Amino acid sequence: MSIDAPPLPAAPPAADPTGVPHGTSTAGPSSSRHLTDYAQLPPFDRVLSVVSDNVMAGRDERQVRVSRDKENKLMALALPAHRFLVLSTEDELRSPDWYHVVQAGKRLGYDFQGFYTASPDIFELIAYRSQRHDGDSEGESARAIETMVANSSPLEWFRTVVHRCVLAGASDLHLELRGEIGRARVRLDGLMRTLGSFPARIVLDGVSAAYTVLAEENSRSEVAFNGGVPQAAMIPLDLPDMRLTLRYQSHPAVGGMDVVMRILRSNSASRIQQLTLDKLGFTPWQVDRLHDALSSAWGGIFVAGITGSGKTTTLNTMLAYLAQEGTRKLITIEDPVEYELAGASHLSIQRGALESAPGSNPFHGAMLSFLRMDPDVGLFGEIRDALSANMAQVAIQTGHKILSTVHATSALGVVSRLNSHIVGLQRDDLCSPEFMSALVYQVLIPLNCDHCKVPARQVMSPEALDIYVKGFGLQADTIFCASDRGCPHCRKPLIDYSTGERNGTHGLKVGAEVIVPDLRLLELLLERRDLEARRYWRSRQKSPFTDPDMDGKEAWGHVLYDLSQGRVDPFYFERTFGRASLLAQSLL
Repeated sequence: MSIDAPPLPAAPPAADPTGVPHGTSTAGPSSSRHLTDYAQLPPFDRVLSVVSDNVMAGRDERQVRVSRDKENKLMALALPAHRFLVLSTEDELRSPDWYHVVQAGKRLGYDFQGFYTASPDIFELIAYRSQRHDGDSEGESARAIETMVANSSPLEWFRTVVHRCVLAGASDLHLELRGEIGRARVRLDGLMRTLGSFPARIVLDGVSAAYTVLAEENSRSEVAFNGGVPQAAMIPLDLPDMRLTLRYQSHPAVGGMDVVMRILRSNSASRIQQLTLDKLGFTPWQVDRLHDALSSAWGGIFVAGITGSGKTTTLNTMLAYLAQEGTRKLITIEDPVEYELAGASHLSIQRGALESAPGSNPFHGAMLSFLRMDPDVGLFGEIRDALSANMAQVAIQTGHKILSTVHATSALGVVSRLNSHIVGLQRDDLCSPEFMSALVYQVLIPLNCDHCKVPARQVMSPEALDIYVKGFGLQADTIFCASDRGCPHCRKPLIDYSTGERNGTHGLKVGAEVIVPDLRLLELLLERRDLEARRYWRSRQKSPFTDPDMDGKEAWGHVLYDLSQGRVDPFYFERTFGRASLLAQSLL
């Protein structure tokens, strides 16, 4: 079976009788011939070399022999059309054993196509993949999970790739299987980055072992791993000096499957207690409004945003603020609990597989318990259906402060979402002065690395820069862009930065709109005059976009302020909110 992978840009030049390609320096391979990713391997049929305890004894045999102590350093790979290449680590290149492998391949009648060097982990992956192909030919692909785990390689690989993800500082790990290749990508500073490529079989084995063996029993949507159906689970994982929980979700895809895991660190509680709203990126004006909303004894604070926009972190930062005084009973109901906060009682539920059974939704039971536990403040992970919405309504109307997330595309869009047929709350209830304390919509935006950011004048055309100057009143000299290559201060270990641009980012911040509804705004929303309500909100803007006063400004206005301070690249501003020219026209 041929292992499909993208070919390298060019084949090495033809070899002379000694096995060294013409025109190649003996000082070492060029960087273009050094492989760091399994997907860089050219397509090959099988491993041509065999491991032997005595290489010299096999010189006259029709085999390409490699000593056992070199099996992860030197290898011959058979290519289509009776050709072969030699793969070695950099320290084995042109060693006596290396020349022996070249000559032995020629004696077998194969045409020598050249050589590459590679990192040791690629040798291990080739060996594992070859073993799996041998097993498949004997019907081993259907072996029991216990036998697979006894080998320990799948689980060790799984722990290793998660550990690499953590070392890079990523929040999510994506495993994308297509054909014979499995690609690992991570979300870093809100951007997708490549961590590496592996044989699809080892990825599938690792994921299968982790789901079936490591996942919490009550959290699994299915008893055993099945790549043909969507599955979810919580997977606790012990790493060196670290304990994590992975929120696992998989789904079949055309040509393979995708697995996405959110990384929840066990030290998240201490991290949340150190966070504040201003550290997340809210401006002083926004922090004051949110603290005022939190100080009231009732009403709901609803945080909206797309998936992965940091809504749960914002809610828990608010909860940590309330926990500091220690005089209120704080209870959270989440699916699942992501942060364990001192001073709060956490009720963890698992919706999903049980939701279809009438009367068996665990969220309903948790909500009833919440109302009987004499709470002051409740954090509901998400209001996404009529059940959670009705329970939140009951809690607010009985005098409790409620914090929750909602999927909406703006702060005012929270009202339309809660009033939709899916959620079903009535506007008469939503638009009463006691129901909504604050509405928040937020995004996460990458920050420029302070060490390598470059003036926008060096990167952007005068016409593109002029939009920010004339359209929003910004100063061109204060606008900066992320560098393309990044620098040692912002480049993370093990991440591939060879493609793309604007790689010089370091961290994320919130870009948000915060609305504390007044009576006029509530009247417009009650009468379903939503467009007029938006115009009324915008009419409250009195300060320029270079001012941290966010009254009347939407989320893009907040990020525009960060852009005016040199913190955000216009490239990421437009990638999040659309063309700046259109936003400027909306102000006319």
